[in-house]
Parts: sequence; C-alpha cells; structure tokens
Amino acid sequence: FPLFFSYFNLFIPTLPTRYKDMSKCKLLPHEQRLVSSGELKNVTHTGSSSIWLSGDSSQDSKDQTRVYRPMGDIEVLELLKTGQLPSTQPYQAIIEGDKGREYAEKYLTGKKWVDTAPTTVVEFVVPCKLVETLMAIQHKAEDGCLSMGLGNKAGNGLPLFNKSLQSGESSFRIVKVKRSPLKEQSLKPRGKGKTAR
Repeated sequence: FPLFFSYFNLFIPTLPTRYKDMSKCKLLPHEQRLVSSGELKNVTHTGSSSIWLSGDSSQDSKDQTRVYRPMGDIEVLELLKTGQLPSTQPYQAIIEGDKGREYAEKYLTGKKWVDTAPTTVVEFVVPCKLVETLMAIQHKAEDGCLSMGLGNKAGNGLPLFNKSLQSGESSFRIVKVKRSPLKEQSLKPRGKGKTAR
C-alpha cells in the first residue's frame, strides 16, 4: 500500500505557490465596483500572483486629448474622494496618448520603479489647450514620450490641472489596476527611495 500511494501521488498536480498567493489579493471597494459595472475587466493571466484589471482607452476628439498617470493607493483614494490630484508628489508626471499609457503601465509591471508602489493607472481626458500650456511650462523626454510635471519640483502646473477637473472641462477614470497580495501593498507612505513621479 505505501508503494501504491507513493506512485499515485505522482499524478496529483501540486498547486504552485504563485497560485496560492492569489487568495491573499483583495480588490479595494472602488475596484470591485468598476469590475461589477463592466468598466474594468479581469485580465489576470495564468500563474500571476496579482489581480490585473484593465479598461479600454478613451477616444481623442478635436479639442480633447488623453494623459495618463501611474499612482499609488494613497493618491488614487484622494483623487476619488476630492475629484482633484493632491499636492503630495514633487514631480507628479502626466504623459500624453497611447505612448503615455504604455509608459505609465511600466510602473505596474516593474519595468519602472518609485517609492509609492503604484497600483493604478488613471486616464485624464483634458482640453488640448491645457496640455499645450502645461507642455510649454515644463516637459521632458521619457522613454520615447514626453512627460509634463505638475508638482512643485517640476512645472508646478497642478493648480491649472485641478481647476480644469473642478470645472468639469477635464475628467478621469481608472484604466489599469494591479492588486498584489496584502503583504506587498500598503496604504501607508513608504520610506526613503526614488521620489515618486
């Protein structure tokens, strides 16, 4: 009998640790609502230790364009609460267009790193004139695209950006989420490291 069960166990698949880690992932309430409403879809790939959610990009129009920003949970929750970006990030970069989204998502995939542990990419639909103004104030090259810094260590254009959000000229929506196991995520600010963008 011992030999039989030893042989039989060879054919029982062992669940990899990376699958077990999925049980430690828990979507935040606003993420659950976005999935329930269909605004975000679960696109988690087999073997992932994180939950991945994704939504389509908006379409540009004659007078409006899209800019993207990778954010940590603290910044996202403040944006959802107030409808404006908090003045907590020294650079607070936004990047325009499809290349901007691609660049922002690098902070979720690990190709780029900052100390705020980005979990979310937010899309802002804004007037083209606003982007032109912010671009004229400050911009720099970022992996084949141009970023505009809203923070006080960059162009300091945050008041202009928030004014546009407050007036309704600009809008925002979440288009990408990486929700990792609880041990890897935190709603508390992190210590020293590369300054958040």
